[in-house]
Amino acid sequence: MIDGGSASLGGVRPVGPELVGRDDETATIEAAVAGGADGACRLLLIDGEPGVGKTRLLAYLVERAHAAGRTVLAGGAAEFERLVPFGMYVDAFTRLSDEYGTPGAGPAAGTGPGDLAEAALRTLLSAGATDQGQLDRYHTYRGIRALLAHLAADRGAVLALDDLHWADAPSLELTEFLIRRPPATGLLLALACRSSMIPPVVADAVARRDPHVVRLSLAPLDEDAAASLMPPDVDPRRRRSMYRVSGGNPLFLRALLDADDTTLAELADGRPGATLALEQTLLAVLGRELDRLSPDGRRAAQAGAVAGELASPVVISHVAELDAPAAAAALDELCGQGLGTLTGPRFAFRHPLVRAAAYDTCGAGWRVAAHARVADYLRRTDGSLALLAHHTERCAEHGDEQAARTLGDAGIAYLNSAPATAVRLLREALRVLPERDDLVPYRGQLLTGLARGTGVMGSLAESRQILHQVIHLPHEVAAAAVAFSSVISRMLGRLDEARALLSTRTREAGYDQRVRAQLLVELAAVAVLRADTGEARRHALDAIALLSKTTDPALGASAYALLALACLQEGDVTTARAHSRRGGWLMDSASDTAIVPHVEIAAPLAWSEILLQRPADAARHLARGIDPATMSGRSYAMPYLLITQAHHQARAGRLTEAIGIAEHAAAASEYLRSSETLAMGRCVMLLPVLWRHGVRPATALADRLADAAPGSAWWRAMAHVSVARVRLAAGQAGAGHGPPLPPVLSRDTEVERLAVRSLRAGADGDARTALSLADAAVAAAAATGLSYHLGTAYDAWARASSGCDDLDGAAEAARAAVERFGECGAVVERGLAHQLLASVQDRMGDEVACRAEVGRAKAAYRDSGADWLAGGLARMERRLAARGPRQAARRTAGPPVLTARERQVADLIGQGLTNREVAERLQVSQKTVETHVANMFSKFDVRSRAALASRLARGHIPVVG
Repeated sequence: MIDGGSASLGGVRPVGPELVGRDDETATIEAAVAGGADGACRLLLIDGEPGVGKTRLLAYLVERAHAAGRTVLAGGAAEFERLVPFGMYVDAFTRLSDEYGTPGAGPAAGTGPGDLAEAALRTLLSAGATDQGQLDRYHTYRGIRALLAHLAADRGAVLALDDLHWADAPSLELTEFLIRRPPATGLLLALACRSSMIPPVVADAVARRDPHVVRLSLAPLDEDAAASLMPPDVDPRRRRSMYRVSGGNPLFLRALLDADDTTLAELADGRPGATLALEQTLLAVLGRELDRLSPDGRRAAQAGAVAGELASPVVISHVAELDAPAAAAALDELCGQGLGTLTGPRFAFRHPLVRAAAYDTCGAGWRVAAHARVADYLRRTDGSLALLAHHTERCAEHGDEQAARTLGDAGIAYLNSAPATAVRLLREALRVLPERDDLVPYRGQLLTGLARGTGVMGSLAESRQILHQVIHLPHEVAAAAVAFSSVISRMLGRLDEARALLSTRTREAGYDQRVRAQLLVELAAVAVLRADTGEARRHALDAIALLSKTTDPALGASAYALLALACLQEGDVTTARAHSRRGGWLMDSASDTAIVPHVEIAAPLAWSEILLQRPADAARHLARGIDPATMSGRSYAMPYLLITQAHHQARAGRLTEAIGIAEHAAAASEYLRSSETLAMGRCVMLLPVLWRHGVRPATALADRLADAAPGSAWWRAMAHVSVARVRLAAGQAGAGHGPPLPPVLSRDTEVERLAVRSLRAGADGDARTALSLADAAVAAAAATGLSYHLGTAYDAWARASSGCDDLDGAAEAARAAVERFGECGAVVERGLAHQLLASVQDRMGDEVACRAEVGRAKAAYRDSGADWLAGGLARMERRLAARGPRQAARRTAGPPVLTARERQVADLIGQGLTNREVAERLQVSQKTVETHVANMFSKFDVRSRAALASRLARGHIPVVG
């Protein structure tokens, strides 16, 4: 083997020839391998023209990684298997599994490289199984990243992927995922691809000049290096001619060694400069090598090119239509001519371009028939569904039902792990499927699957168009499409459209009771999002009545969960509590299989349980929904479940977890291109980001949410409240924009809306309006009796009372807020109430009580990870600590002295006038009055207008000026 030839990248450690002319590159590789274990180098790109030596250099990296004790995974792509999902990664993990032998046999069974490789293969190949669920692609990627992190944990690992330019779409997407979200440390990702075909995400990583990214762009060899690859007896004139023709390309040079003088002279007229022309020239030269083979040898080479990774002597014999002895002799000829090698039962060409040349020399008709023979072999041997679909796709003709079912079944199997592949296979299946009445149900199934695939890929509009083809089919075929069409509309925020379609369908005859109940449940879900509580209750109750005559506990749980939410939206907490418990009982009694079609149930059920102060039930039911959603590929349900889980974590004061889960929900929404769930994910992330990271990132997130708010009335109201709270924290009470309130509002958001309005009025200096709104919030909260609502209302009342200088009332309300937030487990909100109470007690002059409340707030922030809030509290602690020396200095300096204007302001404050009223009376600006008040607060060391009036009433205060 020479530079530019093939090299094994698998578990067997090859001993290749000495690399020539690549001293700088090998030194870079040595450094990358040495630094890969500690994360100094995370991505190494080797690029160049075809045949320049990328594969050989990557093989050298694999050799050095083995020598350094790294765990090595090596795989590659092939031009003719680009349609097989995750081919590169299946190749890499298969080789690793083969290298380490039987999984579970070692002392650390279940955690060794062989075990982890098998786990990865199960993850990647799960879509090919017809009797079990599949992982959706986002969770597939996360799972592979976790397995790679385990492999890299001890000694570091190298993942070497060759010919990335031929990668199938899922392999390329997984590679992009690993580049954007690499394991924490210890993994070196080494990629080889053509310079003209570098994937955008790899090019972006190089362009950013990231110090963890290294690029090796291979130039042609110089004349001296090229000469060392030629036999010593080559005539100098021929040597110069070969170098001029090859341009220093090692593979081209190797192909020219056996070229006759005529061929060399023809090529010497001018070396093509473009890579495409070079590849065509190489193929022409390699084709001449194939021309020298015997007819059987040529036919075996063509069969091997068609069979690809299946190219064993048995398969080549079957595809080439040669008997076993003739096939064996033909393979011996191929190996003897240096066109490939036979390793165990597998034949591999020496370079992908050799295989490409053999494939190109096949006649078009023979090639189609050869793919059909490979497909026949796979059917007879129960071969891989992915490979069977690959070969069937290349030979299927219209009207071939068997081929259509192969392609359709494979497409449905790959819907969630490799949706691009699934969509392509389903389109081809629909093209091939015969137009027969008995196949209408199967055609409907394929169209529904195609709609799901295009929807998962983000083409939600196209998905809706496909579904409209199905909803006009017979009821038993159309029911699933109608329900999924509503899901797509919900994810696009088009609730009126979903409502219209479902309403029309539920009024039609022909549906059985269970299917009609399912459509009614979907209608109830749409009504809840629209905050149409009456319609939501009516549809949920109708569904429950129908389900009483069937046995579907999961669908019944969905109906009760939505009914509970509708009752909460109406403020009917007692009834909501009963329905929520009934829904939880039904979900607990349902099997995992029964839950899978209705995994979204966990989101509304857990949301109601969070509001009703049953966090343990909410956590259990969320786990019960997320696990089957992950394993069944219900990727469209994941954002809803993750959003609810993030809300649950935020309420419990686990801010790091809440932000991480909300980011996961946002990423899943971006994969699905669901603007609605993306906005919902940002909504639940907003306050945790504020409390943990501060105003700047929270404001940036609030701006994005304001620009792309949820379309549903219910979530738009929640987004309005969250954005307003961030604006208030940033001191932007009247600045910045936010999602406007929808025309229809539900009772469950009323308390928080009133509280925010109260806080905004207080920030604007309108203390009386703030107190009036806070009183209304307390009344609304008392009507529900929910602790979180009461805590929110009392917090607003305490702040409004403080703004009116009613410090006793403020302290009482703040204590009530602390107690109520404690009852419902709202850790951060309880900390904020403690801090508010500390501020009030500070103004009242009760330093001991103030310090105690500061300590309680500090503990709440520490436990919840509210770092930004803790920083603000630390500043308050420093002010308290500095107050002692200032107070001592004032005692020695005598009583404070007021200016004449300050005395006038003080007298009017003592009469109960507000700053605005004082400014009008004295005919000065309100800002001037505020400055005088601040100066008097400092002189008398007080924190409230009431305390200032009390000090002034105690005795004579000197006045100057």
